[in-house]
Amino acid sequence: GLTQARAFSIASAPSTPHEIELHIRKVEGGAGTAYLHEQLKVGDELRFTAPLGRFFVRRSAPEPMLFLAGGSGLSSPKAMIVDFLEAGDTRAITLVHGARSRDEFYCRELFEGLAARHANFRYVAALSDADDPDWQGERGYVHEVAERLFDGRFTGLKAYLCGPPAMIDACITSLMRGRLFEEHIF
Repeated sequence: GLTQARAFSIASAPSTPHEIELHIRKVEGGAGTAYLHEQLKVGDELRFTAPLGRFFVRRSAPEPMLFLAGGSGLSSPKAMIVDFLEAGDTRAITLVHGARSRDEFYCRELFEGLAARHANFRYVAALSDADDPDWQGERGYVHEVAERLFDGRFTGLKAYLCGPPAMIDACITSLMRGRLFEEHIF
């Protein structure tokens, strides 16, 4: 079994209190993810401590929300967005989800359905693989797509970032260049 602790973000919304959904990308050579993907079976017991993080939506803030997610960094934004939309929140919410290849997108049907049912929610899938000639959606890295969507101006938003460190760094640079500063970036 798995003996060392691993940290994952919860993807399920509070409306499903008896379920904890985790998005776990299999990392080549990773003992933890290999165990979870290849050996863990239904009925096996796992010990966990939850939650320990400080990544949450500022409910009292009236500003429109921008979620920038890369890969399996979609987990926390999924929980937050579903929770807001289920509660009938009418603030503008934009989610930009970036992936290297088309097969790395997941939950796409969920978000497309939410966008169809909620006029205040916009879902944008951003593909960074330039070698996919059939892709009809947005192309580029998450921060580049966000710059295009918002004309490089992010003032007046609350931004929530979740993904690999290089993506986070690039997004913070773009957001600050677009006049959104630390107190509004989470």
